[in-house]
This record gives sequence, structure tokens and C-alpha cells, in this order.
Amino acid sequence: MELRQLRHFVTVVEQGSISAAARTLNLAQPAISSSVKKLEEELKLPLFNRRDRGIDLTVAGHEFLPHARQILNQAHDAKLAMQAMEGLDQGQVDIAVPGMLGSYYFPPLLMAFRHQYPNIDLNILDTGTRNIRRLLLDGEVELGVVATKDLTPELEASPLIREKMVVCMSVDHPLADKDVISYEDFLSHDLALLRKGYYHHILLDKISRQVNIKPRIAFTSNLLPLIKSVIRRGYAISPMWQVAIQSDDEIITRPFAEAFEVDVSLAWRKDSYLSRANQAFRDFVLAEVAESNLS
Repeated sequence: MELRQLRHFVTVVEQGSISAAARTLNLAQPAISSSVKKLEEELKLPLFNRRDRGIDLTVAGHEFLPHARQILNQAHDAKLAMQAMEGLDQGQVDIAVPGMLGSYYFPPLLMAFRHQYPNIDLNILDTGTRNIRRLLLDGEVELGVVATKDLTPELEASPLIREKMVVCMSVDHPLADKDVISYEDFLSHDLALLRKGYYHHILLDKISRQVNIKPRIAFTSNLLPLIKSVIRRGYAISPMWQVAIQSDDEIITRPFAEAFEVDVSLAWRKDSYLSRANQAFRDFVLAEVAESNLS
């Protein structure tokens, strides 16, 4: 059994087909097929059901998948451990961050870290916190920012901030005269939202069930400038984290009548070996957070 075969098998599962896996790995399709077949022969069990319309995992395939991922993660961690002996003259920080925090909370931290470690590159992945948790558990990223309440026993974490969701609107919007926004008022207007996977949808599901009103979703995009433009022009309102609204946005905010707050943490897998670069970034961020909490 070779790491190459395991990597091919896991990629086929993640991509949904041998052809898609071949494109992802930049290999010929017969090479992937042969690699998976040899793995099945060695295990003496079929891992996939081959059908005219594609493939899916057998019972043995489902059982084998977490073991394959664990072996690949351990091999990756071993490589990082050896690279760590080279010190911090080079390296790359890989961290998954929700879009709004990545755009408005993290830039000062990133720039301060880069000033202290000028030879370390920063690679920031923008996605929702639920997806970030999955990426951490699957070993696809080493560091991620997740909602504290979504942490699992496989993850270690340290608190970052408590963030509040507010209703964002144009200065002349009908709701601007209210001090707080009820769920009924909020759901009676057109909404602009980030795509699925972000906490906005958790809030929306919660309040729409609570008051039994179907939300009027008019715009969906992960482009924050576009959503802000839609809000500023009065076409829709949006729930956003307070940190995302700047003084020059020409957008006003109002709290919900029932506050919606989320504690956010920096997380990493308990069983993973962090690269020296990611260790340095984690320790730097947590030290900055601790210092700001004291001030």
C-alpha cells in the first residue's frame, strides 16, 4: 500500500469521479483507475461500486476512507515536523477565516505578524465557519476560525472575540427610525445574504421558524462590496457582524430586539502537527488577543 494510492483513492471520493480526480491531480485517467484497482487488489475488497452514471463507495470503501485520510494526515504531519527543524526563515501560514472577520478583524493581525516574520507567506481561505470545521477535521487546513459552540472533541481552540449580528440598512430605510428590529419587521423586507455556509443562514432559519414567516431573499453573493452597495442603495437589508460595518460605508445598523451573538475561536486539530509557521501565527494571534483583553 502506497501513499500515492491512498491519495488517489481519497481524491476520487472527494471529487466524485475518477475523471474529476485525474483533472485535480493533473494525471491521466487510466493512471488513477490503475492505482485504485491495485489498492483494491491489495485489500482484497472493492472500494467502489462502478456504475454507468458514476461510482460510489462500497461498505468497505466507507470503512476504509477515514483510515486513508488519517494515514495521509500523519504523513503530512511527519513532513511538517521535519520542515520545522529548518526554523522560521521561510514557510507559509494557512488559515481558513469567515469572510467578514477575514476582511475586517484579521488585517491588523496579519500585517503585524508579517512585520515580525517577513519571510513567512500568508495564505487565507475565505469560507463559512461550518465548512472551516470540516476542513480542520479532514486535515485540509491546520488553523481555522470557527464558532465556539460548533467545536468538537477533535479540535483544540482558544477564544478570539464575541461578535454581534446587527441589521444593516440604508440611512433612509423605513426601519432606520426604529431603535431595535423585531424578527417580524426584519423578515418583512427584502434581504441580501452571503451564500450558504455562513452564520447568517443559521440566524435566518432560527428566526423564520420562531415567527413562522418565510424570508424574502432578494440577493445572494459572497462579494461583500456588492452586498454593501445593495444595502446602501436601499434595495435590501442584511444581517451582518458589527465588525464588518465601517464608518465610511454609508450604512446604518440596528440591533435585533433579541440579541444574536456568537463567540468565535481559533481552532486546530488535537492530533495534528502544526508547521512552525502556523505555530508561530497561532501563538502570535493568541498573545495579541490576550493583550487586548487586558487593555
